[in-house]
This record gives sequence, C-alpha cells and structure tokens, in this order.
Amino acid sequence: MEQAEAELSVEAVCQRLGLTARTLHYYEEIGLISPKSRTSGGHRLYDEKVVGKLEQIVRLKNHLGYSLNEIRHMLDVESRLDQIRLNADNACLSEEIRRSELEEAADMLRSTLSQIQLKMQNLQNMKNRYEEKLRMTEKALETKKYTFISQKGSE
Repeated sequence: MEQAEAELSVEAVCQRLGLTARTLHYYEEIGLISPKSRTSGGHRLYDEKVVGKLEQIVRLKNHLGYSLNEIRHMLDVESRLDQIRLNADNACLSEEIRRSELEEAADMLRSTLSQIQLKMQNLQNMKNRYEEKLRMTEKALETKKYTFISQKGSE
C-alpha cells in the first residue's frame, strides 16, 4: 500500500525554512512556487517538492545574493532541463528532436555557468577590495597613525 505524501501547512513550511507567511505568499504571487493543494477551508498545503524548491530559493537569495529575477531564471532553466531529461529517454521523439533538445540544454548550461562565473568574479573583486582596506587599516594600527581609510568604493 502506497503512503500518501505529507503536505505541510504555511506555518509548518515557514517554521522549517525560517520564512514569513507573507514571503511565502509573495513567492506564490510572483510565480516562483505553487501550493500542492488547499484544504477545504482554502489554506495552502505544500509538498516536499515545493519545499525543496523553496530551499533552493532561500539558498540562492540569502546565501548567494541572487535577485528574485535571477532566481526565476535559474528555476526556469532547471524546469526546462527536467523536461529535456524526460524527453531524452522518449523513444517516440525523433533522434533529431532529442539531439536538438540536448543542444539546447548544453547552451542553457553554458549560459548559466557564464552567469555564475561573472557573479563569482564580482564577489572576488569585492573581496579583494575589502582585503586591501583591511591591510591598510592594520598598517595604520601598526604605525600608530590612527586615521581611518576612505569610504570610497565601499559596498
């Protein structure tokens, strides 16, 4: 006998992920997520697939600094890659269509990697600037020249 997949309330998801109900509802409003179902009273219920997507959104936003538009793009890429993955094994599709889809997947992955590389380079540049500011501040402390470094170029 198959066990039904657990569905979580807004409150349970918020508590688990440290989000507010308003944030969850906003992500739904802008199309990042959709509830799996609703109770007879109209309350939203989420399954583990949606919770996993929310975990990805939180990681991208809070830990990697992605904007909601960038997150939407990443989720769209993942969704399209999932479709292509399913189609790759579909013997009903011609070899030409499957090859074309795999080429599309390769292009999307190259583009995504390029965007990630750019973001990493920007972070490295920011890190380098702050390391230089720290070096200058430590030098001022060592030489007992208690002047603070310029705020120019701070992030």
